Amino acid sequence: MSYAAITGKKQRNAANKAYFIVLVFVIIKLFVLSGYRTVWWDSSVYIGMGKYIYSFGNAGLWENSRPLVWPLILGFFWKSGLNYIFIGRIAEIIFGGMCIFLTYLVGKRIFDEKAGLLAAYFLAISPTFFFFSGIMLTEIVSAFFALLAVYFLTKGRHFLFGLFFGISFMARFLQLFAFAGVILALVYNKQDTKIYKMIFFGFVIAIFPYMALNQALYHNALLPFINQVFLTAGSGWLNHEPLSYYFIGLFRENFLYPLFIAGIFLSFRKPSSRLVIFPLAFFFLFFSLIKQKEMRFLIILMPYMLLLASYALFRFAEPRKHFKKFMPFLMLLLFAFSAIKITTDLASESEKTNKYSDLRGILEKSSGNIWISSPVIAAESGKRIHRLVYYPVFGRDLKLIKESDNADFIFIDMCDLECKPNDADCLGRKKDILSYFRQKFAEVYSSDGECRQFVFRR
Repeated sequence: MSYAAITGKKQRNAANKAYFIVLVFVIIKLFVLSGYRTVWWDSSVYIGMGKYIYSFGNAGLWENSRPLVWPLILGFFWKSGLNYIFIGRIAEIIFGGMCIFLTYLVGKRIFDEKAGLLAAYFLAISPTFFFFSGIMLTEIVSAFFALLAVYFLTKGRHFLFGLFFGISFMARFLQLFAFAGVILALVYNKQDTKIYKMIFFGFVIAIFPYMALNQALYHNALLPFINQVFLTAGSGWLNHEPLSYYFIGLFRENFLYPLFIAGIFLSFRKPSSRLVIFPLAFFFLFFSLIKQKEMRFLIILMPYMLLLASYALFRFAEPRKHFKKFMPFLMLLLFAFSAIKITTDLASESEKTNKYSDLRGILEKSSGNIWISSPVIAAESGKRIHRLVYYPVFGRDLKLIKESDNADFIFIDMCDLECKPNDADCLGRKKDILSYFRQKFAEVYSSDGECRQFVFRR
């Protein structure tokens, strides 16, 4: 058999293994899908925005600080008359599977078949990646388009690289860090300056409709980005963590993941490796420096990180034959550890109940100008929501009380009005706004408990 035939056979075997990893990932995800019993806050916002778009403002809700790709996809499922929550979860699982396969393809192009395949395996068994495939947030969808963009870049398709990174940015604004990282890598690698015209042309085509829409609606093309910074700065206090948070979290998730640090040093001289090193560095530095930290944030950098970790592991294993023999057992052991963590996370999620079920029932009987404190209240409703009353607006915007006179129904869960720890003034404003609603509206529903709920009617 010729060398070309042997090489082709090895490549087909590696591709088949990648397909198998994706298939097992999707099958297991579908098997455990029933454990996702509630819709998360941000997921509800994207669903509401999708309804708003496809109903031309007659249903759902609008937040101008959010990107549009995921709401457009979820809204299409709703407009098609499908079970949009169930299909939305399925869609995200499929995007997750494609992220795994693209990790293999990018790894194959930048490093080699082995590193790409191992990184795909690591991503598939990541407890964080596995768990959040199906929550319906934006990390996985945006990661798919970013990986597709990088793949096209390795193929020399510069326009498509720019176009799909633009779409990725329109799925999650933070993907701008990855785009900037890859551009910096190209500059560092002294690429022909002609390619940047095609790259930025593709990127601008992807984002121009959104920017033009912002200018038309708000007379400020950058308003969503400004508002996103404002909301981020005024929320998430319960997730403020120290600088060491991600290093500890990654080690707990898989003790081999921190090998990405060695992978950076081992591969940096390889020009193509900088296409994953630079975006990883930009992301990791940003996420480490901001106070709010959650493991799910790392999903958008995981493919780059795991490619570097896999490359480092093989560089370590290749001259050590005894270690190479131990590799299959090590992979099974890591799978078992991941399975335990995933099972725990899924069990916790399956025990959740919708605390807004009573409010949802009243919502369906309401009409007019409706205000709610959480988008989850309206996740499964076709009602139009005129305003969200939640952090940090209620505590800083004095117009809120006056503007509430225009509301016909107000649905409030007091725990949604989040205050910064030890902020006595904010706690006082919570009491003031509740007192005002009681004076100006009829209280048609209230509940007891730690998180008191109210419905007010004009």
